[in-house]
Amino acid sequence: KTLQEIKKLQRDDNVEYASPNFIRKAMLTPNDEFFNFQWHYPAMNLPQAWDITTGSPESGEVIVAVIDTGVVLNHPELDDKLVPGFDFISDIRNALDGDGIDNNPDDPGDSTILGQSSWHGTHVSGTIAAESNNGIGVAGVSFGAKIMPLRVLGVRGGSSFDIIQALRFAAGLSNDSGIVPEQSADIINLSLGGPGSSQFEAALYQELFDLGIIIVAAAGNENTGSLSFPASYPGVFSVAALDAANERASYS
Repeated sequence: KTLQEIKKLQRDDNVEYASPNFIRKAMLTPNDEFFNFQWHYPAMNLPQAWDITTGSPESGEVIVAVIDTGVVLNHPELDDKLVPGFDFISDIRNALDGDGIDNNPDDPGDSTILGQSSWHGTHVSGTIAAESNNGIGVAGVSFGAKIMPLRVLGVRGGSSFDIIQALRFAAGLSNDSGIVPEQSADIINLSLGGPGSSQFEAALYQELFDLGIIIVAAAGNENTGSLSFPASYPGVFSVAALDAANERASYS
């Protein structure tokens, strides 16, 4: 009825403007101490999205499998956000933890040089689901999501074989660990990639897509238009990068 009255007023030559009296509300702003440095969140319209949902479903949990270097398990921004994961690095020389595959996805580092490790999986996991609105550190995209840490990247990177085993674990399919998680992942994040593709890999990504799992992978950090995999497989969201000026990042 209000909108109908406004339309009538708009047709009146004596009325310059007629518009609804909108109700505005403060957008959710986390109190994490370094949130102001997370310029990419407003670029994603996250404060507006958080007014709708912070990622906590009415029942159950949203689980994001992070296939990466593992996670620093005792990190204060992640220690309460983890579900059991696995270490799928099969080459002991690559693992840096002294053994092959096991149920400990803790990240011992990915460099033999002190201070040179990337702690990449911890960074990625924090972006996805760091403990938010807790007055410390940073905010995560999803306040409610849980992280399933799956370790595949070591000092020499990660092999397709190890990554495939992690993918199968995340999806609740048979894998070399001999176990499957109580709840499979809803989303799989792969901030990794490189050249080369295979029909075998493509078939697995299609299988996961058909299961309804959202798969996200990095388009590449080489400043090239060459295809990178797994990002370029059908059924995978390929994600490039912007800078603070909302332009394509120089490396992307």
